[in-house]
Amino acid sequence: MSAYNRNTLIVGVAVALAVGGIVSYFASDKPDGLEKTQEDLAAAEPAHKGLDAPPVAFEQYTLKWLGEGFWGNAAAGAVGSMLVMGLLLGLGRLVRRKPAQAGAPESPADAT
Repeated sequence: MSAYNRNTLIVGVAVALAVGGIVSYFASDKPDGLEKTQEDLAAAEPAHKGLDAPPVAFEQYTLKWLGEGFWGNAAAGAVGSMLVMGLLLGLGRLVRRKPAQAGAPESPADAT
């Protein structure tokens, strides 16, 4: 890994941790657009009982084992940001073009 890529990764991780860990604490406790629409249409709860939802790791943007408050929100935001960053970096590696080798034909038609 080049020094440029390493520095870019370090800055990216620092920004993701800052945004996820600090800025997420100041998120509004009011419902977002989808939740507000469900409340307005009285669709917040299903009309029939179906399967219970599986447990989630970041319920209400906190980590349950850290409790509610700054540290629970900060940890959930930081972990969530790092997960998204990791997924995007992984996806970027999957779709990245490989550099063409010097002297190699660009296509099978060029070889003949």
